[in-house]
Order: sequence, then structure tokens, then C-alpha cells
Amino acid sequence: MFIKIVVTAVTGGLAYLLTGIADQPEIWRITLAVFVAGVALMVQFLIDVADRSRAVIESVTTISEAAAHLAGAQDRLGGDSLVRLVESAGRMDPAGALPRLFARRQIGDLANLLDGLRSGRAEHEGEDPDWLLGLTESASSSIDATSMTSFDRHRGFVDEGEFWESDLGLRYLDRQRQAIERGVRVRRLFLLTEDATDVDQLGKLLEPHQRIGVETRVLRPENVYFLHQSDLEDFIVFDQQISYEFHTAHTLKKNVTPLIANVALVVDRRLVEKRRHRFEELWDAAKPREDG
Repeated sequence: MFIKIVVTAVTGGLAYLLTGIADQPEIWRITLAVFVAGVALMVQFLIDVADRSRAVIESVTTISEAAAHLAGAQDRLGGDSLVRLVESAGRMDPAGALPRLFARRQIGDLANLLDGLRSGRAEHEGEDPDWLLGLTESASSSIDATSMTSFDRHRGFVDEGEFWESDLGLRYLDRQRQAIERGVRVRRLFLLTEDATDVDQLGKLLEPHQRIGVETRVLRPENVYFLHQSDLEDFIVFDQQISYEFHTAHTLKKNVTPLIANVALVVDRRLVEKRRHRFEELWDAAKPREDG
């Protein structure tokens, strides 16, 4: 406002001085100066109103786009969770810098997951138990899993050592039990390495799965199709729509267990179908007498 007043006064003063050069009567000089100053003030207000209108239009456009995205997301993901997310974010304490930064990071991770699922593949560095347990809880028809199994602790396989007795292993088993109780068919194919020959160890490995109703089969190296011998990976296909896969890092020392480098959720239909077809091939190759 101060700037507007200054501009108006300067404009009026210049008009007064210019009319003096033309030797106009005092009354006309004052009248013209006031008129010019008024026009200058009006022009400034019109410019200000135009800027504000433009900002309002941009805000309305942004809000409309956001509302359209929100409506689409509600149709696909359900409205309750999204409303809770927005409400909870709006109610966060503005003074809590660290909680806000952490929440922003979590929302960013969620956005990356959704982008990955939309594009066909989502990845997470390291292990993400929430993905594995969440998919098991969400499955409605089938869970088909391969488990490359070694009784050696340093091969980097899921089923080496005592995974199924770990906290994650027990929680995973419990989620599978709940899935079976609601009608989900769970199959697990154990791909044994050449050193996995101990019958007692194998029995202990299969027992908790069979106890909760998982269909189990055991496939030994000599029964794997020769073209697949060097192309085996652990994966889990949920409802024949999402393939959960993990990859281990490499180590130089034999007695060092490799860490899980990353896990991936594959939703590309062509790749999921490839995994599903591979599972059925391996499942059929397992000896019937070794069914669980």
C-alpha cells in the first residue's frame, strides 16, 4: 500500500509540473494532477486484482487436480485409509520437526512403491518384511513359493540355518496359517542343494509347514530340467498377480553368509506369467512320493 501511495503521489506531481509548462490555469493543473493520480492508483489496483485472480485460479486448478487424483485413488484403494492419511498428516504437531521429516520419508517411500507397482516393478534396498507379511495377509486365492534350500549356513538361501525359527520366519508361518484358514491355497516347493541329504533335517524343515496345511514338495537337483539348472531363483507368486523376489549380495569368503541386497515386487503380467509357468514346471517335476 505504501508503494501505491508513493507511485500515485509521484504521478500526480509530475502531471501538475507538466501542466505548469503549458501555462494552464491553477484549477486545471490541480484537476488534471488529481485525475492522473487517480488513474495511476486505479491501474495499480487492477494489476493487483489481476495477480490475485490468477493466483486464485491456479489454486483452484491445483485443488481440482488434487481432488480428481484423490477421487481416483479412493476408487482403487478405498477411501477410509486415504482420508485417515490426510487427516492424520493435517493434525501433526507443527513443532515436531523430526516426526514430520520421518512421516514425509515414509510417505515418499509409499509413493515410490505405488509408482513401482504402476510401472510393473517396485524395489526396496535390503529386506522388507512388511511387503512379505502384507502380501501374505492380502492374498485371497493362492500363494506359490519356491525355497532354495541348503543345510549349509553360508549359501545365502532363505531356508538355510534357522530361518523358520526366527521372528520373521515364525510371523510368516503364522500369516500363512491364517491365509489357509480363509481358503487360500499355499504351496511351497523346496529346491534342495546336493548337500541337503540329511533325512532328519529335511523332516524338521517340512514339519511346521505341513502342520499348518501348506502343500509341500521337494525337488532334488537331478530332477530339475537341465535348462533350468543355472537359472533358479527364489520367488513367491501371490494370487498369480504379484511376484515377490529377493536377491542376495555376493561375498568373497565361503564362511560369510550373504545379505539380502534387495527385494522386488513384480506386477508386469508377462513376467508374473513367466514365474507362474516356471513354478508349475518345477512343481510337476517334484516326485509324487515326496509330496507333503
